Amino acid sequence: MDSTFNEANFGYSQFRTWLEDNADLIKLYVKDLQLYVAPKDFIAQGDLELAEREERDDRSFAPTVASPISQQYKQIFARLKMTSADFATRRDVLRDIYRELSEKPGQYTTDSLLEELRERYEMQGLSRSKTMLRHIWQMGFRQRAYDYGDESASVRVPVWLNPEISGEADFVQRAESGFVYAVIHAGIEVDQSEMAAVLLNDRDQRDYIQSLLDDLEQRKLIVRVGDRFRLPGHSVIPFCDKPALRLLCREIEQVQAPDSVARSPEKAQSLAKRAMIQRSQDFSASARSYLYACRIQWDAIQNNVPNATLEDLRWYMASYASVRAGELSQVERDYQGSKSYYLAFFALVQEDDPLWSRMRGLLNPMLAYYWANAGRELGINVSSWNLSTATPAQIAVLAANHENIQLQRRWRERTRALAEVNEGVLRRVVEQIRHNYGDQPAYLDAADQIVDILIASRALATE
Repeated sequence: MDSTFNEANFGYSQFRTWLEDNADLIKLYVKDLQLYVAPKDFIAQGDLELAEREERDDRSFAPTVASPISQQYKQIFARLKMTSADFATRRDVLRDIYRELSEKPGQYTTDSLLEELRERYEMQGLSRSKTMLRHIWQMGFRQRAYDYGDESASVRVPVWLNPEISGEADFVQRAESGFVYAVIHAGIEVDQSEMAAVLLNDRDQRDYIQSLLDDLEQRKLIVRVGDRFRLPGHSVIPFCDKPALRLLCREIEQVQAPDSVARSPEKAQSLAKRAMIQRSQDFSASARSYLYACRIQWDAIQNNVPNATLEDLRWYMASYASVRAGELSQVERDYQGSKSYYLAFFALVQEDDPLWSRMRGLLNPMLAYYWANAGRELGINVSSWNLSTATPAQIAVLAANHENIQLQRRWRERTRALAEVNEGVLRRVVEQIRHNYGDQPAYLDAADQIVDILIASRALATE
């Protein structure tokens, strides 16, 4: 067997696809970014906090190509997990969240509040699972509707309403504006009637959609250019203004796809599908195909080709970054050179973004290798770390408490760099450590170091 082979980087997508293709025989669950398999008749107990994985929709590979705008909106709506509850239930839960946080500020954690609501609904004879409640809670989280005081955001620390929230209606509006933001983030045209039909089940509610647009614009999350909306930034591809993505954007601008290749979103999708297959056999070929897909989609967006969206471009870019990082790290042993691609991947794959769920299977292995490469840079043998199966939390504790002081320092440097582009993934590691290893001092020390880095990073960002 190839010594560079590991299931996480080479075989995960194929194995996961095989499992999904046999959904009539098994059940798939997700917890802490991990995929779990169970017999078809398995019933998950509530204390396991397993979320049943949604059945795969084969159209999800090309969510926006050759589909009407309403279908594009529905797909984004689904990726945000907003389909877990109907409109009336969603509004009811959002109002209850607001009332509890308004009446008892700082007295709840996310977990305790959602459990309180679940028990209340159960007593009322309402079937509202904690998973459903968490998806509705996330609507507010994505739009910074909550405040965690001096702590990093976590389901286990006290929570308040964001001081900017002026009332119940304002809270609901803030939470629901996340759908409109996701549409603009994806580079999809705004059709207020169609948006209202998806979000509110009433296409006549154009004024409400306009109020959400006004709120996003006032908070400087979007800008109006003529009769269109886009993300802030000077580029047509606005996220290329981010320092962590400049390398990827430069490579896309410099590459030239073969003249024989059609310039269309459909061709970009086809190349991305080819790259996914190549990934398990040839990193270099896969990276080249992904890069061509990025360039073709890039040109289509700049030329306003119908159905060419930023969302698909970001997906191709994240895929390219992950493959290029693997090529440099696993094949060429250029651990320092791979660092920029790991950071680009994490800059694109944020917890409050639909891309998060699409790239979920790569998050743990990408973070584990990113941290382990701190030791490889120094020539330290990390084979005993079992990278193909280790979680990021396990790698963090090994690096943070290693006898080699230089490795400890390199790990902290990499963690600081990651904190600048993606706090959310680090917060998740801290939560996992405190939840799964709360009685182990070495793990808790690693978690405390990550929290200190997050606090310092946030302080620098506000200066």
